[in-house]
Amino acid sequence: MGKNLGEFQKHIQSHFEKWGLTKTECEIGMFILRGLSLKQIAEKRGTSETTTRQQALSLYKKAAVDGRHQLSAFFIEHLLNS
Repeated sequence: MGKNLGEFQKHIQSHFEKWGLTKTECEIGMFILRGLSLKQIAEKRGTSETTTRQQALSLYKKAAVDGRHQLSAFFIEHLLNS
């Protein structure tokens, strides 16, 4: 499982790079994929929920998805087809 997890993390990072995400957007993306709410992410990062929401929206736009569910589904699809 560890090897597969490492490969999956590389897959996620490669897409984050392909989409041109900033370091902050990558961090928020990983928190989103772990299931954290925007409020929880803001608390962990020491930022406002409004700022976190704007950064998440920027991430979604760059990834061409409508929100957290589509972002998660994009990566789950990869797992199901592996």
